[in-house]
Amino acid sequence: MTDHFTIEAEFRGETLHYIEPERRTSMEWYWTNGYSIVAGSIRHWRHADGSETPVSDDERDEIVRRVIEYARREQGVKLRVDP
Repeated sequence: MTDHFTIEAEFRGETLHYIEPERRTSMEWYWTNGYSIVAGSIRHWRHADGSETPVSDDERDEIVRRVIEYARREQGVKLRVDP
């Protein structure tokens, strides 16, 4: 995984996107009744060439860690992680 990433939030679609330069993945995200993400919804990488590959368990754990840290640092938000 690269150290360069961004996060985009879709409020209407309740989707959070974790984006690296050459690939991205998405997860369910809920912002009512507190903020939470659904770790199990992180399933596939979508690569710049249009292909998809599975997200490994280790990658999922790291993505969740990064998203939680980003929310705390950049938004002052404490995210809850649902399975």
